[in-house]
Amino acid sequence: MTPPQISQFLQDCIIKDDTHDSGLDADACYGLYVSWCSLNRKVPLPDHAFRTALRLAGLRTEKTGKGKKGVFQGLRMTGPAAVDYILNSNV
Repeated sequence: MTPPQISQFLQDCIIKDDTHDSGLDADACYGLYVSWCSLNRKVPLPDHAFRTALRLAGLRTEKTGKGKKGVFQGLRMTGPAAVDYILNSNV
């Protein structure tokens, strides 16, 4: 079962976009989640717990290279947390 906080994050910040070739990098997804938590005054889960929750929600990454954590193919970020993440990171 997906934790309610993760379900709300996915609803608010992630959209399916099969036309988006590069997908959503797993590290960027966690950064987006932290931004969303900050904007919504929630305490973020640690990275490993967040990734486990995404797997429980049915999301899997595809490896893109040696040492990389992977990419969520067919997904992209959206909403206010995406803007916050992009403005406050070196994307």
